[in-house]
Amino acid sequence: MNPITAATLLLFAVDAGTMSAAPDNEPLPALLARMDALYRRRDDRAAWAEEQKLAAAALARAPGDYGVLWRAARVYFWLSDDASVGSDQRSKWGKQGWDLAEQAIKVNPGDVAGHYFAAVCMGNYALGLGIMRALSQGLEGKFKERLKRAEELDGRYQQGGIPTAWGRFYDKLPWPKRDRKKAQQYEREAMKINPASLRARVYLASSLLDDDNPKEARTLLDEVAAAPVGRYDAAEEQRSKNLGAALLARLK
Repeated sequence: MNPITAATLLLFAVDAGTMSAAPDNEPLPALLARMDALYRRRDDRAAWAEEQKLAAAALARAPGDYGVLWRAARVYFWLSDDASVGSDQRSKWGKQGWDLAEQAIKVNPGDVAGHYFAAVCMGNYALGLGIMRALSQGLEGKFKERLKRAEELDGRYQQGGIPTAWGRFYDKLPWPKRDRKKAQQYEREAMKINPASLRARVYLASSLLDDDNPKEARTLLDEVAAAPVGRYDAAEEQRSKNLGAALLARLK
């Protein structure tokens, strides 16, 4: 695993004109609390730019701190999850987030966040890389190991994020590894953990469409389109609504 470098920090997609520097004397717990507050507002451009700046500042100040490492990986996850960005860049960001999360695991292997963000960043890296290339690199086993450990530590983490990730994993594997029945079971499990989950609905609808069940898929996508934003994570909800709208257009 490569160490954190200044070059790595500069890869955060930040508009320098919108950022304010973190005070050098700000206690690290306060800095991390500010990062969490900004992350909840990451659908606001200025808040998102500031969050990335603070992540870079925290890494520079405490590159071996567990709380800093997994939060920086979380930033890279959100960057790599953006469907409007090209696959090569998304894969690159996913790999950088995965690297940071792996360092977090080394510092604290008994907490869920490091394992979870290692898995989901690895997933975005693999999707951008191409599934067959990812499988040839042995990522299937590594992904399963990280997500399984996250599940053991806290199966409800990120409001159903773990079964949502499992479902997408089994749905995106190539035949004969693909298992749409298992994928759909996991997405329904995620919806039990978080009944308002929009991403689980979109991923379930995608699997159902590919499984020749457009009627239920349409019902789920209509629910996503009609859902108000702000019930659990406004930025995540809006991104899921955008994914759902794109899928609904394909269905129509």
